[in-house]
Amino acid sequence: MSSRGGDSVNDSIFQIGARFLNSVAALTKVEEDDFSRKASLSYAEVRHLQEQLAVASIRLRYIENATRPINRLPSAVLLKIFHVLQDTPLSPSLLEPYSLHWNVVTCVCSQWRKFALSAPTLWSRVPVRSKGGSALVNTFLTRSSSLPLTIILAQDPLCNSYSITRVQVYLRGLRHIINNAADRIERLVMEPRFPIDDLIRADRLGKTLGQELLSRLMPSDVSPDAVSNTMENSFSKLLTESMPQVQHLELWAEAVPYLLRRPDPLKHLTVLQLLRVKVEPSNIDLLVFSKVLAVLGASRGSLRRLVLAGVELHDDLHSQLANGDSPPPSPIALSSLESIEIGDWESQESLSRFLQQLQVPPSASKCIWGTKLAPTAIRPFILPSPKFDFSASNIHVVHRIVLSSTAQTDMIAFHKGSLYINGSLSFEDYSPLLTDPSTSQFVRELVLTPLLAPLTTEDWTRLFRLLPNIRKIKVRDAEASRLLRALRKGADGDVIDETGHQLPLPNLTDFDIKYSIPGHPWKELLENESTTEVWSMIMLLTLLARERARGAVRFGPGMLMRIHLRIDSRVIDLHDIAALVGQLREWVSWLDCSSGDGFYSLKAEEQVERRKEQQDGWYLVMKEFNGIWPTNAVYFLRSPSNKEDPESSNFGLRAFAAGLLA
Repeated sequence: MSSRGGDSVNDSIFQIGARFLNSVAALTKVEEDDFSRKASLSYAEVRHLQEQLAVASIRLRYIENATRPINRLPSAVLLKIFHVLQDTPLSPSLLEPYSLHWNVVTCVCSQWRKFALSAPTLWSRVPVRSKGGSALVNTFLTRSSSLPLTIILAQDPLCNSYSITRVQVYLRGLRHIINNAADRIERLVMEPRFPIDDLIRADRLGKTLGQELLSRLMPSDVSPDAVSNTMENSFSKLLTESMPQVQHLELWAEAVPYLLRRPDPLKHLTVLQLLRVKVEPSNIDLLVFSKVLAVLGASRGSLRRLVLAGVELHDDLHSQLANGDSPPPSPIALSSLESIEIGDWESQESLSRFLQQLQVPPSASKCIWGTKLAPTAIRPFILPSPKFDFSASNIHVVHRIVLSSTAQTDMIAFHKGSLYINGSLSFEDYSPLLTDPSTSQFVRELVLTPLLAPLTTEDWTRLFRLLPNIRKIKVRDAEASRLLRALRKGADGDVIDETGHQLPLPNLTDFDIKYSIPGHPWKELLENESTTEVWSMIMLLTLLARERARGAVRFGPGMLMRIHLRIDSRVIDLHDIAALVGQLREWVSWLDCSSGDGFYSLKAEEQVERRKEQQDGWYLVMKEFNGIWPTNAVYFLRSPSNKEDPESSNFGLRAFAAGLLA
């Protein structure tokens, strides 16, 4: 039945088309003879008919456009696509300024434009920049209806200097928000490169020049506050008086003291990120423990993420206690906190006292980094407390340890059962973290990546004594010879005999060694020379596997069960080591050895991983961090575009900055 109905519809359309063409042919008939031509219509009638045909053509194109698959998408799907475009940066850099490139959807067709302009969620993210000013802000505020707002204090992509005129454009946009939409602000994001310092300096200069000019023109009528609509006043009003319902706050530089001056701290914060505040006479009384703790205390039940990077606070509580002015305060219980990050806090003693004022859930991710890190000072905060339940399945217990050197700074972090030790810290520096049996007895996996301070064979031997229950060792683009030699030494430091007695790590069963596709065969990512050729490494593995297999026959567990070798950048032809691999295969239950030759025989997911490695040599290493490191904050403070250190490199940051860890 449906087929007949469809045929009848098609027949009627064809009939209408035929009648239409016949009518047009009859109307446009031209009579000719040997001496003249005579049209059936006048010029005015022809123009009228052309207009009618043009309308019909537009309607037909509209219908044709409506039949295309892209225009048959449900509104919810189309809106989701627009939001994805809005959230996708033009470049993969973490420092890319906020862009309005997504606005192109309003210029594709009338249907998309009408839909985009009528979707308030697309316009609830309001940029404040020197191009557009209050007119741009007003457009976003109007089209966002009454939705909660995200205010982005954005850097102009191509602007490196800020004149008084540009300051005024910023100022008008900011004042428009304060006067018309302050109660709707849910998120306030100040981009890390937002030129607040430059704006305030230019604003102060303009204020000084304005007061001097007024005093010369109207000396009798000028008061000290004659020029009051300044950038400083606007920031002060925004951060100390407005935004009662704000939940997400990202500030840096001179904007932070304005927040700490607020008489009634914000009570609904879920995210608080404060970056790089210079200690100056004007704010030294604000950058203290009590001010920040008051902000945290007001949002203790809602705060989920806290970042303090380049914000060193002075301990005013210690002096108050010493003078007997007040009793010791109770730690602030941040019951909803999911992650905390503190970086570049120079005084480790002061940092330790600040951390004592915080009580966070055992499941929260904790990341402390800086150039003068003292692991023993932060150990009580980073490592799980013994009062919590320790079991092999508890994510609050350290199950995995990652040793690395990335991002130009030291870092100690705990995230979902993994303890991360990063930077140039020596084994003597961080070994005290592993001396507590309640921490070390549940460690099952060890990950080694390139290190600035490589462990000696003796260091590895001591580490294995501290972590006796390791079952799996992973090596990512790192020199493994010292580690393998330490595994062949017994508790007394002597090489294990043929009986395999006194095996270190008796529960070790898995070895996973991978080298990236790109790279020099004789150098690590940190340019350290490799001391062991791949042939020697496989021979060490073979000796180790043989000793552990023989020891397992006599003394029980200890045999290596699984070994995975991927040696892309360490060998040219896999056939050159085929005989050695065959000898190793005799002593393990399962062995997989591969190189980059069989790329197209890999699964689609593995091919994607290999392409990411080709784009960035650090990808294989950074993947082991599970997205916790390096963070946006440390990328900003250690970026080579940092004006204070233009010569700094950015090794270890490229994979993260390229968005490969999303």
